[in-house]
Amino acid sequence: MIFTLTLNPALDRYLYTGKLVADDTVRVDKIKDYPAGKGVDVSRVINELGGHSVAIAFLGGRIGDEIEEMLNDEGVVYASVRTDGEIRMNILIESDGGQYRLSLPGPGLSEREIDKLHKTLDILLREGDTLLMCGSVPGGIGKDIYRVLCERMTGRKIKVYIDSDKEPLAEGVKASPTGIKPNTHELDRLLGRESGGDYEEALREVSERYSIPEVLLTMGKEGAMAMIEGRIYRVEVPVVPVKSAVGAGDSFLGAYCMYREMGGTVETALKMAGAASAATVMTPGTELCRREDVVKIMEKVKVNKKAQIRDWR
Repeated sequence: MIFTLTLNPALDRYLYTGKLVADDTVRVDKIKDYPAGKGVDVSRVINELGGHSVAIAFLGGRIGDEIEEMLNDEGVVYASVRTDGEIRMNILIESDGGQYRLSLPGPGLSEREIDKLHKTLDILLREGDTLLMCGSVPGGIGKDIYRVLCERMTGRKIKVYIDSDKEPLAEGVKASPTGIKPNTHELDRLLGRESGGDYEEALREVSERYSIPEVLLTMGKEGAMAMIEGRIYRVEVPVVPVKSAVGAGDSFLGAYCMYREMGGTVETALKMAGAASAATVMTPGTELCRREDVVKIMEKVKVNKKAQIRDWR
């Protein structure tokens, strides 16, 4: 079973307007709310594609209740770790001049709430399960939380993937998770290098330095690249109309892990992941991929496998 963990969930409120004008009243033409947070989005993608997962998230306050209602409406299975704080809201504004994203801070967490998280994971997860730890870390939790949880889970023979950035990712990789899913900027920061360059070499470097079997790199319109147990894969996606890139990386990770969990080959999982990522950018706001779009795009996704770079031990 796949479980996702979102320590810092949010309600994404998407506002559509024609033009932003300083010092003037701006009329909003449309408002749309979405349950959000990277792990929540991954579970929503898996649900849309017909798979099964459980979204574990800190939820509390009025906004937390709204997120639960929206997940219920979508049919997403979730386990709330209740918090006393009000869950954050992100504001996304779409206008003729582009897209603007305002990310608000989330509530701090107490030691009692963190203890509840540990108990929830211990109760729900079993040997052979997969835990996807995604997103930023709220106040009150140490930046090493992903490393601590990864060590705890891998000791129980649970597969762990991390999708985060900066210190939480840098700490998390020290525990040698099963996989990570950075984008190019996040991978550059992890390795402390300038942007661009040889990403094939960067995948090899991070895999060997931290003993990580699977490194999944999303590259926007350039598709993706992956190093799976010592072999490089290149994922080429077709050109699609872009409405919003929000959630594309989450869709990639969700589809990939879902098809690996189902016993699919690496090539099939990467093909579906590329299709899900491309399908997501076709939807507005923080909407995610639609299953029918993923199926159509999958036929146009190419996965090229290179020769084995090294034996994986």
